[in-house]
Amino acid sequence: MKNLVKFLLILLSFTFVLSSCEDYDDSFLKSQIENIKTELEGLKKQVTSVEGIVEALNAGKVITEIEELSNGKGYKISFNDATSIEVLRGGNTSAVGIKEEESVYYWTLTTNGTTEFLLDSGGSKVPVSGKDSKTANLSIDTEGYWTINGKRIKDANNDWVKFTKGDGDTFFKDIIENDESVIFVLTDDSNITISKSQGTFLLFESQNEDPSFVFKAGERQRLKIKFSSDIKSMEIVSVPKGWTTNIHRPDKYVEVVAPENALYGIGEVRLQGIDKKGLVYLAIAKVSIAGKDFSDPMGVFVLNEGNMTTENGSLIYIDGGGNVFDYAYKNINGIELGNVTQDLFIRGDKMYIIAQNGNTNAVGLDFTNDGKLVIANSKTMERITAYNDELVALSWPTHVAVLDDDNIFLRDNNGVHHFNSTSKELKFVEGSKGAKKNTMAVADNKVFAFSGSNLLVMEKNKHAVSQTVNMGGAISGVVKSEDGNIWVATTGSPQKISKVNSKTYEIIKSNDITQGSLSGSMYATPSITAKGNILYYGGGSFNVYRHNFDTGETKIVLDKATFKSMVPNAGMLYNTMAVHPNTGRVYINTIKAYGWDFLINNISVFNFDGASPVLEANYKDYTHFPAGIFFPANFN
Repeated sequence: MKNLVKFLLILLSFTFVLSSCEDYDDSFLKSQIENIKTELEGLKKQVTSVEGIVEALNAGKVITEIEELSNGKGYKISFNDATSIEVLRGGNTSAVGIKEEESVYYWTLTTNGTTEFLLDSGGSKVPVSGKDSKTANLSIDTEGYWTINGKRIKDANNDWVKFTKGDGDTFFKDIIENDESVIFVLTDDSNITISKSQGTFLLFESQNEDPSFVFKAGERQRLKIKFSSDIKSMEIVSVPKGWTTNIHRPDKYVEVVAPENALYGIGEVRLQGIDKKGLVYLAIAKVSIAGKDFSDPMGVFVLNEGNMTTENGSLIYIDGGGNVFDYAYKNINGIELGNVTQDLFIRGDKMYIIAQNGNTNAVGLDFTNDGKLVIANSKTMERITAYNDELVALSWPTHVAVLDDDNIFLRDNNGVHHFNSTSKELKFVEGSKGAKKNTMAVADNKVFAFSGSNLLVMEKNKHAVSQTVNMGGAISGVVKSEDGNIWVATTGSPQKISKVNSKTYEIIKSNDITQGSLSGSMYATPSITAKGNILYYGGGSFNVYRHNFDTGETKIVLDKATFKSMVPNAGMLYNTMAVHPNTGRVYINTIKAYGWDFLINNISVFNFDGASPVLEANYKDYTHFPAGIFFPANFN
């Protein structure tokens, strides 16, 4: 991975230039960019893990559990204070390492085979953990260079130190477990040894790995606890504001009462125990208030992919009054959605959410979450069930469409698969190979996807495409129309927006589009969005065009200059726009840039009813790589 910066810039420039080519497949370039980001973020996580090991040693923590990661490359280590880290072993060691001197661990740097202590700007050694380490933050910048407090590190040759492929898979040569301790072997064959807890435990009982409990306002529940006989004392050390608790040690439960005026959100009940040796153990139960009606026809969902190496997906809900409920799924269930959530579908009182990586991220590290496919109550957001291992055969699933629980259609890198959630049977839909990474539509109790110029029709209980309709140009989006038929956008010469009969597959009407572009660019959402017979599109640009399908009239309602003046930090769109089927307001997600600038972002809501565009609302810094915008009112 030499010349990482130059390579990344070249890849990005190719991506943006070639995205304008309608038939260009940019999946390879996108995968290369993601691989670079994945490697850097994975290494950042290992820096945090090293700091966690040294901090545990300094704090006298003990290990309560050690679990091997699914890829066999390391372990998840849990400590008595309810914290945990993931540590890799073996592989190629980093140019940056650690070394002990006088019972303190410091960061080191190896240049030309010689290892020396890493020094800060004042010439002092940089500790890995402890009070002094708080003023010297070791990290990696977005271009792959090692930094201290944001300033790049130089080696003995006076060169900046860059992470390169094969340099930095792990900080430990080996991790050895025995009955009494876990030994972390460093690159110089020295080691850090942390004792294991000798049978002491304290925990809340729950079906979830991360204990969580949903309450109604004013409700009283008894949360069961388990603890070993050597736990001599217990106390509640923190609760959410207004909540009350009481420990019943003989009957092994904590009584928890939610306040009558409790609001939506999540909090923690922390139970602390002390054993006969004076070691402190901590058990944490996440408590939340059941959601209200998330199926409000005026509501809006924004689904976040998250950052594939450092965080799971999440769901934002904006109610009809413009109130934002961040982390809606997590706040109700106490556990997160899968890694890189991509799409959702609502059918009746159920919501189906698909994640690309499930509970194992792109570099093979285990993540705590609800897996690849989550089914939740669409009104309360409470989880009904979740699937992960049943879908192991899928290759990066991206989209979901549902006819019923026995007919769930999942699109991945190979095509579309039929999943029966009752029998847990997963079968490939023959004829769907090459199905585009884009939203599927449901109309007339059928699923519509597309590949190239072909509209693909899939039906209930069938494992082969039922009908293929050639649209005469590369398809860039399929959307259900208000009257139950299908909108289809095609590029080429000329560009067209067509309405297709969902029963007969005949083209009801086609309109040529001569202004702007119907290209779907690199996005995984349709190039068009519709309210009644009014459609909006932008071709991946900041321009917004409105097309009246009845009259054939097209008008630009927002240009790039106006957009940027209204939303100054909008550096790039992230997936396509969406129009609310009830209000007619157009929602657009933007981020400032890649790197950590993705945290500077906007959910912008525009009103195009008048002579000039109006920015009615702008929700700042909520998204984490938004996968799409979804309206409950569209799923009926």
